[in-house]
This record gives sequence, C-alpha cells and structure tokens, in this order.
Amino acid sequence: MGNRKVIAHYDSYIEELATVKEKQPDGSVRTFVDEDMKQSIILKLLEKIPDFPLEEAERIAKEETDEGI
Repeated sequence: MGNRKVIAHYDSYIEELATVKEKQPDGSVRTFVDEDMKQSIILKLLEKIPDFPLEEAERIAKEETDEGI
C-alpha cells in the first residue's frame, strides 16, 4: 500500500485528532481542523510506516479471509 493510500485511509481519523475547539471573545466556541497539527500527525504516521510488520498483517488478513471473517 502506497503512502498516499495509507494517508487517505486514515484521513478522517487524522482530522478528528487534529480538530480543536477555540473559545472566541464573544463566548462562542469555534471548532476547526488545525492544519499544522494535521500535518504533524501525517508526518509521524509516515515515519512509522517502515516499522509496520506488513508481512504479519498480510498473513493475518489472509487467515481471516480464509476463515470467512
């Protein structure tokens, strides 16, 4: 799976993690995706992709498919 596919797969989760609430001077709360935080999370994810045990994950996925899970 390419890096773009990994990022696309986790995009909604990353956006959820990077969503912040900021109290405004009038007392209202503004909710938004902090783009700097989102990019930081994506960079951390990209750094960890090489450490992911891909062969093990593929073996487990195949076993689950074979078992009909």
